[in-house]
Amino acid sequence: MKQLFSILIFFFAATVSFSQENCDISTQIPIQLLEKELKRGFKVFKKQKPPIYYLSYTYTDEQTFDLQVTQGGVSWEQAAQQRFLKVTARAGSPEMDNTRSLKSDNDNFFLKTASVPDPAAGAKAFQTAVWRLTQETAQHAQEDFSRVQVDSLTSSKRSDDSDDFVFPDKSLYCRESEPVLLNTDRLKKILLAASEQVYGHPTILNSSFSLSIRQGSRYFVDSRGSRLKTPFAYARIGYELMGKTADGLIISRSGAYDVLKESELPSEEKFLADLKKSITELEMLSKAPEAEPITAPAILKNRAMAVFVHEVLGHRVEGHRQKDDSFGKTFTDKLGKQVLSPILSIIDDATLPYFNGVPLRGFYEYDDEGVKARPVTLVENGILKNFLMSSSPIKNFPKSNGHGRSSKNYRPVARMGNTRVVASETVSYEQLEKMLLEEIKRQNKPYGFIIEDLSGGFTQTGTYAPQAFKLQPTLVYRMYPDGRKEVVRGADMVGTPLISFNKVLAAADDDAVFNGTCGAESGWVPVSAIAPSVLLESLEIEKTEKSFLKPPVLPPPSNLEKGAKK
Repeated sequence: MKQLFSILIFFFAATVSFSQENCDISTQIPIQLLEKELKRGFKVFKKQKPPIYYLSYTYTDEQTFDLQVTQGGVSWEQAAQQRFLKVTARAGSPEMDNTRSLKSDNDNFFLKTASVPDPAAGAKAFQTAVWRLTQETAQHAQEDFSRVQVDSLTSSKRSDDSDDFVFPDKSLYCRESEPVLLNTDRLKKILLAASEQVYGHPTILNSSFSLSIRQGSRYFVDSRGSRLKTPFAYARIGYELMGKTADGLIISRSGAYDVLKESELPSEEKFLADLKKSITELEMLSKAPEAEPITAPAILKNRAMAVFVHEVLGHRVEGHRQKDDSFGKTFTDKLGKQVLSPILSIIDDATLPYFNGVPLRGFYEYDDEGVKARPVTLVENGILKNFLMSSSPIKNFPKSNGHGRSSKNYRPVARMGNTRVVASETVSYEQLEKMLLEEIKRQNKPYGFIIEDLSGGFTQTGTYAPQAFKLQPTLVYRMYPDGRKEVVRGADMVGTPLISFNKVLAAADDDAVFNGTCGAESGWVPVSAIAPSVLLESLEIEKTEKSFLKPPVLPPPSNLEKGAKK
């Protein structure tokens, strides 16, 4: 995938408790049935031509609850039980198999999943569903391998001719946890009250208030003997406000609360107070001057810096990309060399469930290939040390380091988990702003910037295009040499990675967490990023794309209601 649209949606995921293994994997009914069907099928498929040399099952049992409130009323409310199965089959051999990218089709990451019956209620029905999806997946893998074989006959020599797969180590693990129990009736009342507060506001064209809960267990079985059960639970209450300026620019503000239990939920007073602050910020944006293209010194606030690192560096150090000759390989040959400011180190550690009391969405115990998670130091004092690895080896990195990840309909590849930026030297945030003022004056610039918030963006990683990024701030301040600040709108951040990361002059001691969801070729996966605020010597700002449609001419019904009340 040459262009990665990695919009970091504000969502949350973390396990409910973090106890050690507390159940017997051999007694789990889904594991027993999956193991039985895998042994039966693998015995046959590995003797075929081409052989299926590796097979794995991922079964997910998930309970969901979704509530959405708009315009003062409930627009969506649903509780559901979902059970689905993903089968991964590898045809050929580890040296070359069906997963290798083709010249004619670089998008071979999709895997079909199937809804399956409850294994505890009907073993025969469950096993039949497993058999059917196994047969279909194995056949597709064999067909894909035949295309890979033909494609290889006319392909030029790859710069990295590493194998397509390395067998993961055998793992046995079983953990259960208590369910998330939230008072959904109380939360509904809070969301309805919040929606009423924005109903009819002239600056807000659209608003959404939501509660989302996901919880259940994942079961993993493979032909190497791994047997895993890991629980998961997600819960989030939040809102999003959207408006449009007279010249067609979309403006937005949002807020969210990620929780594990009832006691962590915000009070109604706090929720409404935070909402009021977001409304004020949206009003400021609606009246703010438009940003002009310029290069100037800037502060990236902590959460914005976290997104920046994820977008600009993260995808470029995912291991499988390094052997794809259509990939730009910005950092492929930079091992042992300086790629960042020497005051920065970057570690991806999916084993962290919390940071400073904040639950991390990128936490997991085993990746989606059954490999145990572990911390990986990517950059140490500015020097590139490592790549994020799945079970697709590359030169000098022959094994997975537990970062093979995917959503339910995709094959795992190397992805980020909890990506943390660590600064070796820090100052207070107040001092960082003083340093920004000094840098503005030193460069004789009319102003600098404080990037308060980023929603995400996209990054170009293919050889067909410049190795560039474009990120979309949602709240930006201009800071003048006299210390005055003003909100501006319509500012996009652009640049190239090798230059941008070496522009970091200083960092603050105010680390903060961004929880989100990242999209790439293996689907949407939960991620977290942790970073301090940093001062950049130079940041390039461009104008944001606008809509060609002006705001609505006809006022909403709420305006008429307000007029009648007056």
